[in-house]
Amino acid sequence: MPRVAVQIVTYNSASVLPMALQSLRDQTFSDFSTLIIDNGSADGSAQIAEAEPLRCVRNAHNVGYAAAHNQALALTDSTYVLTLNPDVRLDPGFLAAMVETLNVYPEAGSGAGALRRVDDLADSQTERTARIDGAGLFMRRNRRQGLLYEGAAPDVLPTEITPIFGVDGAAAFYRRTMLLDVSIKDEVFDLDFFMHKEDVDLSWRARLRGWECLFVPGAKGSHVRGFRPGIRAGVRSEIRRMAARNRYLLMLKNEIGAHFWFDLPWIGAYELGILGYILLRERSSVKAYWDVWRLRRRMLDKRHLIQAGRRVSWPEMRRWFR
Repeated sequence: MPRVAVQIVTYNSASVLPMALQSLRDQTFSDFSTLIIDNGSADGSAQIAEAEPLRCVRNAHNVGYAAAHNQALALTDSTYVLTLNPDVRLDPGFLAAMVETLNVYPEAGSGAGALRRVDDLADSQTERTARIDGAGLFMRRNRRQGLLYEGAAPDVLPTEITPIFGVDGAAAFYRRTMLLDVSIKDEVFDLDFFMHKEDVDLSWRARLRGWECLFVPGAKGSHVRGFRPGIRAGVRSEIRRMAARNRYLLMLKNEIGAHFWFDLPWIGAYELGILGYILLRERSSVKAYWDVWRLRRRMLDKRHLIQAGRRVSWPEMRRWFR
């Protein structure tokens, strides 16, 4: 079996997929396989994939990001897994740096590299002129996730391997044994999330189980990020609603009671801001609250399993919510 299974989920990704695949061909590490799950694209994404020496599975319709990656995980067998967005171009040493690092740190269940933010994958920004898209995930006390070093110049990045909260799904490197360890009801990625924040959910569960996550400075790439601050109004209303809904699903599943009450002033203040924004500027997302109510029993069932398997105390988790 290959050491690394690279999984790409496509949905009308024809404009970016060729460069993502080229960056895989350029990797200095060769012991990997590539699997593409196409979620019913209508722009020729599947045809691009099928012209390459890799495996492509076509879904008749869009089953969601979470379900497609679970589908890919069931079809592969490897030590490590890279979930790669088709709008990411990896630098040649990305896989080599990740494998080398996680081989040395068996307690690490995942690793994140540094992605440069670009508007076009053909953009060959240098380290001197680029701005950081993200270098993994961090969590605020109000339970809003963020991208580490977003918008900063690359020279502020750590030069050594550094513990972080979790990995951003755009180019997330996982140890397969960790994914199996944190799965709930045979789901690695939560199907109820469909898409958006499923990477935060997985990172939170991994932390609760005691797995480490590392920033790997030698793993780099470029990313065209479609959902980010400043462009929310241009994103489809359905995706904006899911982004709002999944925040509450995250907390219902993963929150430690004492930790929640400790940070309630920050959480409550942020919630008032969200509610005001939705009522005044994004009425289409009001349905997110109904979605949460409809899914509450499933989330509480999952919460019971997650908390029963928790290996860390809430004071230990506090360090990741700052």
